[in-house]
Amino acid sequence: MVARMCVLAASCVLAASVVGAFSPATPAKSVLRGRAPLCALRAAAEIKYGELQHCGVLVDDVKTGVEFYTNVLGMKDVSELRPNLPYDGAFLECGANQIHLMKLPDPDPREGRPEHGGRDRHLAVTIQDLDPLEGSLLEHGVAYTMSKSGRRALFCRDPYMNAIEFVEDKGVK
Repeated sequence: MVARMCVLAASCVLAASVVGAFSPATPAKSVLRGRAPLCALRAAAEIKYGELQHCGVLVDDVKTGVEFYTNVLGMKDVSELRPNLPYDGAFLECGANQIHLMKLPDPDPREGRPEHGGRDRHLAVTIQDLDPLEGSLLEHGVAYTMSKSGRRALFCRDPYMNAIEFVEDKGVK
């Protein structure tokens, strides 16, 4: 399998270099008129995904972010797992996955975001029961909206206008 993938990868690189697909100045899509080379499609079919391991979220102040995600949303600070990086941040446990808070410049505007987070970029997590979360959001004065789809889900924003969706799933242990 490894040898097959190496041959496949080498032939893809050779084919792509012939048409200039790996030139940083020329995106592959424009060179190939929107079509991926056949070898790339074969390689893509070999990819096996697990689960989403983490989501990176930009914040202005890590301490405020950690307080919101732990005290309001009930996540666990596991920043002891965070490697030494050249910027401030925190790791939060969200079920079997993580949210990584990163203090980096945010290129997105905060004003003019849709009120309903489902109409904006957002991360979504499952939660066993929405009622305790809804109570915590009300207790802390955090605005939220219910899903427009009719399913048991709600959307809120963190202090930095990042939208988060919580989908009720009674199967969560």
